[in-house]
Parts: sequence; C-alpha cells; structure tokens
Amino acid sequence: MIKEWTSSLLSLAMAALIPVAVQAQEVNPYGLSEGNEELLLSGLRNLNSHELDSALSDLQQLTERRPDFRLAQLIYADILAAQAHGQPLSNQGEGHKQKIDGLISEAKARLLMAKEKPGANMLPADMLQLSPQQKHIIVVDTRLSRLFLFENQQGVPVLVKDYYASYGRGGIGKEKRGDLKTPLGVYFVTSRLEDEQLPSRYGSGALPLNYPNVWDQRHGRTGSGIWLHGSPVETYSRPPKASEGCISLTNPDFIELDKQIDYLNTPVLVGHNIRWIEKSDWLAQRDRFNNLIDRWAADWESRDHQRYIDNYASSYRDGKRDFADYSSYKQRINSSKKFIDIGVRNLSLYRYPDNPDLMVATFLQDYKSDNLQGSSVKRQYWVYDQERWRIAYEGKPSRGNP
Repeated sequence: MIKEWTSSLLSLAMAALIPVAVQAQEVNPYGLSEGNEELLLSGLRNLNSHELDSALSDLQQLTERRPDFRLAQLIYADILAAQAHGQPLSNQGEGHKQKIDGLISEAKARLLMAKEKPGANMLPADMLQLSPQQKHIIVVDTRLSRLFLFENQQGVPVLVKDYYASYGRGGIGKEKRGDLKTPLGVYFVTSRLEDEQLPSRYGSGALPLNYPNVWDQRHGRTGSGIWLHGSPVETYSRPPKASEGCISLTNPDFIELDKQIDYLNTPVLVGHNIRWIEKSDWLAQRDRFNNLIDRWAADWESRDHQRYIDNYASSYRDGKRDFADYSSYKQRINSSKKFIDIGVRNLSLYRYPDNPDLMVATFLQDYKSDNLQGSSVKRQYWVYDQERWRIAYEGKPSRGNP
C-alpha cells in the first residue's frame, strides 16, 4: 500500500529522498523554526523506507502541533485513507487537483533543499563585500524556494538560518505591473510594516523592498509593492508559487527573521540559482573586488581624465547625463582642481545572482579638494564591459529607496 501511495502522490518528489536518507543522521548546523520541517522530512524518509508506524508518528505529532500545515495534513490524511479504504485522498477527484499539485510542489521543494543544502564552509559567490553597517544579509534562491539569513561576522558572512519561502505565482523575472512575478536582483529593505497595518493575507508583518530600483527603472520595469512578508493567517505555509510577486515565509519564520535584522541596513539578493563557493575562494574574490573600487578612487585622484573616464561604460546614464556629457563635465571639473582626495567607507558590493556581469556598489564617499569637501552616500551599478568592469550608473540612493 505504501508503494501505491508514494506513486500516486509524491512519485517525483520521493525520488529525491534516497540521497537525503544518507544525511538523515547529520546534525543540522543552522536549525529550523519549531522543528516542523525536520518532522516533515523525517516522516517522508520513514515512508520511503516503508516504516509506516514511524511515519505516522512523525506526521501525527506535526499535524497536532501545526493544524494549519496543509502539506503535513494531506500526507497524514492520505496514509490513513490508504490504510482504511485502499485509496489515498489525493486520488479522489479532479476538483482538488490544483491544490494537490501545489502541495506536491511544496514537498518537492523542501526535499530538494534537504538534498542540496550547502555545506557549512560554502558561501554565495555574489556576496562580494559586506559593509560593517550591514549586520545581516538575506539571500533568496527561488529554485530551492529558500531564504538564507547570513550574519556579518567581521566582514565574513556566516549562515545562521534558512527558511522555506514562497514567491510569485507568475514565476520569476518581474517586468511589468500585474505579471505576478518576483523580481531577480539586488534589493534593500526600506521600512517595516506591522501586522495591524496590513490585510490578513500578509500575515505577521512585512518588509518592503526597493523594487523598482534605479536599474529596474532604467530598463522600463514597472510595478511596486514587492515585500518580504508572512503568510495568510489561516495557513501555515503555501506552495512555492503562491504570492503576487512577494517573498512569503511562514508566520513563525517571519517573526523570527524580523527580530534578528536591522531592516534599514539589510540587503536582499534574489536569484533563481544561487552559486556557492568555498570560503577560501570567497575571501580571495573579496580582495579582488575591493581592488576594483580602490583603483577607481586612485584614478579619480590622479586627475588624469583618460584614466578616470576609462572606469565608465559607454552605456553610462545617471538620469541627467549620458556618457559623453558626463565625460565632458568631469573633465572640466577635475582639471580645475589642484588636488583630489577620495575616501571610501562602509563599502558593500553585491553581484546580481542571475546576471553575473552586473554589480551594485554602495559606500560612504569622503571627497576633499582644494575648494570643496564633504561626505555622501553613493551607489554605483557596474557592468562587465570590454574585458573589464565599468560604471554604468552613479548617484545617491533616493530617499526611502536605499
């Protein structure tokens, strides 16, 4: 009966359990809120090895703990129905097909994460440099339906938690308002909305993101209201593709995440296939990209216009000037200076996960010349152009859109 059940409900998902079973005794180094996912995976592993009593025990405990965990309820009810009637509930009628398909997708996503969970010594390659002001960094991998929370420990990201996450019903790569897609790129949390300010479908609160950012606007992307938030109050978790474009956690997970981060200084990297590298490779990469910003500052200080302007792409636009106008402007200004000193503080560098030829730099710039000095926050978008990195946009983060 168990073989019939697995083939009818989770035939594709259960195939992923074989590698997971080998890892079943390993200690999870990061932990998971409430242990709910661990119980679910334990139940599925026991099903895969035909240990029905153990599977039922796991799932009964989970459904009693979280009656709103729909996936766990379905699997538990299916086993009981198969025992009593010889036919699982998931086989009964087409009316529930869409709902069942969504739950199967959730199970497959959770199993895929258990199979592909990165090792403790692995880091996302697109986190290039962390600012001391950024205590936490969030990375979302939509392929795994997973949100990873990193802590900045003396400039090195350390993975402290990971959470199952849903994203847009329309998929990924948002382009226009109403397409129900989740944008891919580098974003920043702009504010915090309490649950009493929100409709119930947003759950326990929301962290709005700065979509569309200046790069999205430059490429004609429309829409707004892309948030990181909880789940509708009547459910524990949702299928991977369930929101209107937002990133959605379970309410307990959102509450836990929200307590940890400083929302005004938290970047959010959203990609469909996050690439992980060894920590030693990450450290070497960080040094290389730091040198890129150092070179740009040194070229500016040299007052050699050709050296300086070679740091800028021919596609440069900042909303006021294109490349030719900007080049003429800076040549006129810089040539009038007797000296220029540039300081860079609180530097962060993040590459777009699904566009490795695009990078975002944010820093506090200290400028001093013979007739002007001051400090300001600067954001640059760099593109890999003609065998080197060059700046395609430069400006200040807009208010409320850091």
